[in-house]
Amino acid sequence: MSDPHRGSDDTEPRDRRAPRAPARRGRASDPRAAAATRALDLRHLAVVDGHCHPFLRDPWTLTAETFLDRFSEGRPGTMSAHVPHTGYFHRAVRGLAERLGCAPSVEAVLEARRAAGPDGIRRLFDEARVAGLLVDTGYPPDAMSLGDMRAALGCQIHEVWRIETCAQSLLSRALDYPDFLDAFRAELRAAAGRAAALKSIIAYRSGLAVARWPPAEAARAYAGVIERVRAGGSARLEEKPLLDTLFEIALDVCRETGRPLQVHAGFGDPDIDLPVANPALLRPILEDARGEGVRIAILHMAYPYFREAAFMAAVWPQVFVDLSLALPFLGPAIAPAFAEMLSLAPASKLLYGSDVGGLPELFPMCADWGRAALGEALGWLIARGALTLDEARDAARRVLSGTAVALYGLDA
Repeated sequence: MSDPHRGSDDTEPRDRRAPRAPARRGRASDPRAAAATRALDLRHLAVVDGHCHPFLRDPWTLTAETFLDRFSEGRPGTMSAHVPHTGYFHRAVRGLAERLGCAPSVEAVLEARRAAGPDGIRRLFDEARVAGLLVDTGYPPDAMSLGDMRAALGCQIHEVWRIETCAQSLLSRALDYPDFLDAFRAELRAAAGRAAALKSIIAYRSGLAVARWPPAEAARAYAGVIERVRAGGSARLEEKPLLDTLFEIALDVCRETGRPLQVHAGFGDPDIDLPVANPALLRPILEDARGEGVRIAILHMAYPYFREAAFMAAVWPQVFVDLSLALPFLGPAIAPAFAEMLSLAPASKLLYGSDVGGLPELFPMCADWGRAALGEALGWLIARGALTLDEARDAARRVLSGTAVALYGLDA
């Protein structure tokens, strides 16, 4: 991946030489190597981060173990021995050290972050041209408020409202089932009036094969949850009849209000059952009245199901694909997947996203990584005649910010 230095307005491919001669028979060329020499320079383009999480309440006083957890989807503390041997960690520590002017080690980075404090964060966001954030406030529970984030940064910050967190917050009231559904619907409608989108993590809980359930079955599931909570048990909702019913109510509210629905798909925390997080399982919803008129943003590039996600964006007008999470984890290795997705799905359906949170410095760093990887993918396509330079520039603007502005109704 080329070094994403900032400030250049040069959008020509970096390699202006004539295209290489075709590879000799029996020798396959490496598309990633070719892309690296013809990357489109996107450093001047702003990004809207369509899926991310809040900063930690105090992001400058981390222990080494807490810092390592930021670079793993494993349960806290369980991957500490292995995270230092990942590509994500190596790239992040080097990038942080470069920005902070310190040695590329955990100890040096943590000390430099403590010394710098919050004063330089706005500058990092400005330099990386981060124009806006869509922040899922459902996680983590102990996070900096959006008001404090707005005060610290110069970019737009919009809330994304997580429906399962909303439902769980109502359980302590022990409402009758019909009253619970009415209260849930009212909360979602109120959220839709202030948030840029609603979001579901049903993929984590019961999977994306959302079914219609008889009301009596969903009511029984709800009664079991209330009994568990009254007995001091967890409020975490995992009951499929109830979760599927709540998902359909969210679809209704999104249809009524015009808000998009973000849907987690693909990999994530270890409590996910990956096969049931395949976005192709949403097809029945897309094909009937439940999904009619509801714009659905599939999150996390649905990795490893990115081909399924690109196909869905190519054939269903209401489906969009966010490119987050896979991007920081895969780094430059994501460029071939970007090239495939850009070849199949309309650029007007693809959105930049990071899914980072906690540490403010990760947001501008991931924006640089995203531009660099997208530039490599577009350069590879230009070199092979799939796109003209002007077409690639237009695609880049849409993916990095234009699609998000249109989908979420943001100020340009």
